[in-house]
Amino acid sequence: MGNTEQSDTAHDTERQGSEGITDALRELILTGELAAGARIRQEELAERFATSRMPVRVALRQLEAEELIVLRPHAGAWVSDVDPEDFSQTYQLREALEPFAIRASLPKLTDEHRREIHEHALRTAEVTGQPEHVEEFTRRDREFHLATFAGVRGESLYDRVVQLWNKTQRYRRVTVPQFSGDDHLATRADHELICYYIDHSDAEALGEVLRLHIRRTRILGESVIAQQHEG
Repeated sequence: MGNTEQSDTAHDTERQGSEGITDALRELILTGELAAGARIRQEELAERFATSRMPVRVALRQLEAEELIVLRPHAGAWVSDVDPEDFSQTYQLREALEPFAIRASLPKLTDEHRREIHEHALRTAEVTGQPEHVEEFTRRDREFHLATFAGVRGESLYDRVVQLWNKTQRYRRVTVPQFSGDDHLATRADHELICYYIDHSDAEALGEVLRLHIRRTRILGESVIAQQHEG
């Protein structure tokens, strides 16, 4: 094997290794095992994944691009922390992007997609408003909403939606436990309306319901995040 071929093979192996580390770290952040503001040590990750530091660095740069972590020169890496301005901007981006995305998704949804959306809605409703199941609610709620974008899955539009959802996970752990009983009732009603307008293929109404759903969550969350940040 020539030097060029050996170099290409080594590069492919490193890339595959960094992708696996990226996926694993992303999952740790999204599930909260790596909490907002937590320090990430490269040497510990290299030991955990039985690899050199190079694939770890590549993975960290990718997660920085996704805004899930912050890299500070000569200081290291941290999981992105809760920030009121970032919260507001991220949710406003969602208010603009997701109605467009769900309208684009709607005509491409298959009967199987629609069945799965209803199943996710029912599973989410089972744990809505139950304080002991906040983490399960955030997981099922995410699955429900992402299922509504199945029509554009595989497109860059879907990837952008997922990236914004990934950014909001750290905020949802702070805001959802503070929702009132009425807030949870509104969430369930919104989900039912989303299913209704999907069933009736009403793209305009569907996008508007989703926009208002995200807006309501943003307004509730802005108050919660601001109070926590001040405290």
